[in-house]
Amino acid sequence: MKSMIPVLMLVATPVAAKAADPSLLDEAPVTMTRKLADQCTRLERRGGVAPWFCGRKEGPLAPPLADACPDRAWVGYRLDPASQCPSAPSPLGTWTVAAPFGRSQDARLQRLCTYTWEPASTARPAPDVAALPDVRGLRLERDCEVVGGHAVPQAVADELFDAWGAQVELPDWSAAVPFGAPRIRVAVIDGGVPGEGPLGAGADTVAHPAMVSSVIRSIGCPDRGTSALCPVATPSYNAMPYVLEGTIGELGGYFGSQGSFAAAMADAVDSWLTESPITRPAHLILNLSLGWDADFDITQVERVPGAAALWATQAATCAGALVVAAAGNQAGPSDAGPLFPAAWEAFPRACGAQPGVYSPLVHAVGAVDGRDFPLGISRPGANPRLSAAGSVVVVPRDTGAGLDVPTSVLSGTSIAAAAASGAAGLIWSLRPSLSPDQVMALLYGTAESLGELADFGLGAAPADRRRLSIARAFEAACPEGVAIEACPAPASRPAMSAPRAAFVPSLPDFAAIEAIWLQNPVDIFEDQGAIPPPAPSAYYSPYVVPQPGEPNCPICGFTGYTLNGKLSDALFGATLGQPVVQIVDSFGNPSQVYLDPIAVGQTFKIDLAYKLQGMTLKSAWLEIPAIQNNKNVLTSSELYVH
Repeated sequence: MKSMIPVLMLVATPVAAKAADPSLLDEAPVTMTRKLADQCTRLERRGGVAPWFCGRKEGPLAPPLADACPDRAWVGYRLDPASQCPSAPSPLGTWTVAAPFGRSQDARLQRLCTYTWEPASTARPAPDVAALPDVRGLRLERDCEVVGGHAVPQAVADELFDAWGAQVELPDWSAAVPFGAPRIRVAVIDGGVPGEGPLGAGADTVAHPAMVSSVIRSIGCPDRGTSALCPVATPSYNAMPYVLEGTIGELGGYFGSQGSFAAAMADAVDSWLTESPITRPAHLILNLSLGWDADFDITQVERVPGAAALWATQAATCAGALVVAAAGNQAGPSDAGPLFPAAWEAFPRACGAQPGVYSPLVHAVGAVDGRDFPLGISRPGANPRLSAAGSVVVVPRDTGAGLDVPTSVLSGTSIAAAAASGAAGLIWSLRPSLSPDQVMALLYGTAESLGELADFGLGAAPADRRRLSIARAFEAACPEGVAIEACPAPASRPAMSAPRAAFVPSLPDFAAIEAIWLQNPVDIFEDQGAIPPPAPSAYYSPYVVPQPGEPNCPICGFTGYTLNGKLSDALFGATLGQPVVQIVDSFGNPSQVYLDPIAVGQTFKIDLAYKLQGMTLKSAWLEIPAIQNNKNVLTSSELYVH
């Protein structure tokens, strides 16, 4: 999913001011004159509403600003161009003060100050708002997080994160005593800027690698920051550098080639191998939330780039790495079978296979929803042995300062693969003597059986399909009361949720999400005269692309037979084609509903009761053909179904 570069947005609130009073919208900057200062003093003495230029720090906010404007980041405007940004010392943490536009040619921008909170302790206290300057001549206001792409209300983010945590049985480390565990590196082979950090890519413009990294760390580094357990690092290696065909993005990209994939794989492995033994993490996991169609794989067409991709993967396993890959999502009606490199699970591990241990070259991961059904966008014939929850997921995006900022909302096998990589990193840190395949054998052996056979894998006999259970995996790796390797002592153990049986629903409260997020909807109706359009591929063939591609409706779903949602702001400026709701009922029968056009940014509702007529929905998704970046693509989003 593409994210937008944050842009400072100042909201001007009407105030009782004289017509001659300066406005924030004026072209010329404002200076605090004696006349204006006297006016401000008179208004304050009378208890009147002071114009914005009177300065001072704003007080508490009322909804909806209170939801969108957190206390952790502020922007100030200095009316005296010669003044400096005042400091804000605090015993509870640090207000980082900056003048980010000092080189700007705009005199107004030059006067801006920013204040960003960094807590001092593991308790992560609330920002010390009282320490911020409250002085005449500095208008200081919260920096509202209202830029498209990441503007998910915290209540909605919490609801979706809690639901996903229950689906994967996330351990609760909040009361655990800190303890040591060997470091594990989970290399995110994706589209982010290369580098080590809380999110690998740091401040990037590509949401997908940040989301993948955040999912991994929500399991393998659960408290984010200095925590009871944080053994997993997630450096990024850029396998997808292109933002347009032939154009490399300065801050990462959305797709790549098999050659760039191979280079990123080699870079991750070589960097790990050549690092000093003193600082090198104990083990390496390569997370591949990307893929390409079989038409371009070395197994179908013998070309050097495809060979390089395979060789790089084989070399990784020979170096002792564990390779985890997303099975892939359906991009068009004819898509079937797993994407590569996930399909390489049919190949044996190049080096280090152990007798009696399942040892494929790549461990593929599929996705299920909160009811354990495959996602609507799952590819037919692409269900591997291991799946994980991957429907309508939000996790805290680690800022590196212990502040939880919601990620984008994504569905697909990218999320499932990241969950498996995070779980593998956690288990391997506790049991470092295990081999890569023994770690995955433990995850698979403790996973919940879904009563079906996998579509592909290593060996002739089909394997049982199972859903990741972190609670069971943790208990198997570290039995309670047994001291083994780096497993935590009783006081350091997390609280574990009860393992969830197969097909027992674990779902967010979508009605509550509607009340918060999807307000004032516009009715959209079926297009009775629609002619099904030819569906373009969502893939930039022959490039490597991320999973799940470009979502069109991140938080969309059914209450009863009414579909509620809002298209992604990332579609602003795109040319949109015929919207189609794809539905699969409980018997596996597919159906489609063609819709009138849907406007970007407008909440909508679609009453489908007359069409569905008592049908029990198994899965549903929304497809909209689009032209983006001068490419014909098919955008698609998994729909929440209760």
